[in-house]
Amino acid sequence: MTNGVKFGDKHSITDWDLLMTSKDIGEAIPKTNYLTIEGRDGSIDLTEWAGEIKYDDRTLTFDFDLFDTNNFWEVKKKISNYLNGRKLKIILDQDPNYYYYGRCVVASSSISYGIGHFTVQATCDPYKLKLNETNISKSVSPDQTFMLENERKSTMPKVTATANIVFSFGEKQFSISPETVFESPDFILKEGNNEIKIISGTGTLNFSYQEGAL
Repeated sequence: MTNGVKFGDKHSITDWDLLMTSKDIGEAIPKTNYLTIEGRDGSIDLTEWAGEIKYDDRTLTFDFDLFDTNNFWEVKKKISNYLNGRKLKIILDQDPNYYYYGRCVVASSSISYGIGHFTVQATCDPYKLKLNETNISKSVSPDQTFMLENERKSTMPKVTATANIVFSFGEKQFSISPETVFESPDFILKEGNNEIKIISGTGTLNFSYQEGAL
């Protein structure tokens, strides 16, 4: 496995002949919220008042060397023209099943001791997303139950059906018809196993959703 990174449709090795010397995948820092009340011990933790933890952006930093300094200015132009200021998918060779998404900048470029140096930074969304959406198909009938497994990021699935099917999720019931693509803010998959129960209808249910991890 190579140790490179893909920005959009450009790869650090195959497109720019860069050697990645270091990478820093900054953590997604939780947005904490503590309320201090005079005369009360400690504080009130409101971090999850909206139902789940929210996170700040994360910063990715990559350092590269270029050994063919005869092409330094041409490579610099190509990298700057392609990366600077653009929001792109970022895929690490060593973590190929996920991508980060963020705005890139060439933070520095220089030549020293006959070697070119580039530093690229990206301000990214907190979650890394699965490169491919999760697609689950279930042949269902009344009273059947099954689980939909999801990673850390809450997600709203798209649901289609081959017949008129009613299923429950938590305290809610949802009716799916063959002619529609169903989405609802009341049908959000949380981290872990999410139980689905079929109320009525026989056919196939298809679930498509984007998983994300920290």
